[in-house]
Amino acid sequence: MRSSCSVKSGAVVESNGGAYSGPLARGDAVALLPKVRARSSGAIRAALLMLLYPLLILAPLATAAALNPTSDHSRTEEVGIGCAAVGLAILALQFVITARLRWVEAPFGLDVLLVFHRVMALVATAALLVHPVLVTWGKQWPLLTRLRVPWFIWVGRAGLTLLLVQVLASLSRRVVRLPYERWRRVHNVLASTILALGYVHILAGSDDAHGGALVVWSALMALAFGCWLYGLVVRPRLLLRQPFRVTAVTSEAPHVWTLTLKAHAKRPFRFIPGQFQFLRLHGAEVAAEDHPFSIASSPTRSGSISVTIKESGDFTAGIGRVRPGDGATVHGPFGRFSHTLHPGEGTLVFVAAGVGITPFMSMLRYMRDRRESQSVLLVYASRSPADVIFGDELRSIEAGDFPSLRVIHVLSNAPASWLGETGRLDATRLARLLGGVEGRAFYLCCPPPMMTAMVRGLRRMGVPPARIHTDQF
Repeated sequence: MRSSCSVKSGAVVESNGGAYSGPLARGDAVALLPKVRARSSGAIRAALLMLLYPLLILAPLATAAALNPTSDHSRTEEVGIGCAAVGLAILALQFVITARLRWVEAPFGLDVLLVFHRVMALVATAALLVHPVLVTWGKQWPLLTRLRVPWFIWVGRAGLTLLLVQVLASLSRRVVRLPYERWRRVHNVLASTILALGYVHILAGSDDAHGGALVVWSALMALAFGCWLYGLVVRPRLLLRQPFRVTAVTSEAPHVWTLTLKAHAKRPFRFIPGQFQFLRLHGAEVAAEDHPFSIASSPTRSGSISVTIKESGDFTAGIGRVRPGDGATVHGPFGRFSHTLHPGEGTLVFVAAGVGITPFMSMLRYMRDRRESQSVLLVYASRSPADVIFGDELRSIEAGDFPSLRVIHVLSNAPASWLGETGRLDATRLARLLGGVEGRAFYLCCPPPMMTAMVRGLRRMGVPPARIHTDQF
């Protein structure tokens, strides 16, 4: 379970490139050039990837049609065969989408890719379910239920059954409360098995799967399994060559801890404020698993990063037992939840709930270090005064000139002595606190139900989608 904002939701496509890695003079034009160039190259890369994706999906089908322009199949059967080819190609590219490849992720953001991954999984499942119905339409209906069928039919049945199990398990994981890491391990094994079964089925059962079509299918499978093995075996070993080291463990609030990690001398870690990374701890009393956490520190403080984590699941429950000297590997940065990617937005409104303050601390610390006079209103929802994280530092930033910060705390379980805002934070209350929503850009990091209600409320008030940026737990 994530304990800090780490999966990003933003619709504006810009590049993560040009990340700032050290202090620069305010207004330094040279520092802005990498960001301008990166946005331009990121848009080009996004366009190329969006063009390449459908081309790869249709490549096996187009190759088979070009090599075999005539067919003895009926039109219905041809459509069924095409559904199988498209569905299997989509499943192959799922491995690329989820491989956390920076050149694929950067133009879109990992959150957009994961949503796309889920949608395309449903599209592939629908296409593969239609396939046997259309292929057996009419005279071959018994192929759907008969036991004595060619072996490759059984391979296809097995693959389709596992695919349905995979989809149902993914859709119901939260309902049955299946631990994320256990689900992910099973999900990965099933995904690779389904793809292998589909590959065997289409090669053995299709008259067109030879020659050039065989080369295309084999290339797609090599790409898929190459990405799978890279993420499972190769990348973890490469990261271990240049590990991070825990240098400090600080208690911020009840069950909330900040880990300070020193980067390897040969691996400078560059990021932009608001991004996140996947953290794996080694040698600590926690499971050696990858988990995403927002970076709380400013990128101007080179050589180390800090992550603030709340104990809220099996993995995070042991964070308080981490000790200085423990090793760690960090994969990232990822994400597009950063004010630096949206210049010229005017007054910024940060809305945080609980540990959702983490990415905002990175942005505020960056503004302070860069001496930016940006106008920012932070509305911070917490249960009680004891649950407020970084309270002293927020007051210090608010008392300074950089940025021009105003903090409003909203407590849901306030003591009798509390004189500030109490109760539930929603879009209506937010608009009242602001005195209106016009001319403001909103950055939201809070639990999903609150996030959904807040976005809907702001949209009803006329805030355009391009000025609402979300970062989900």
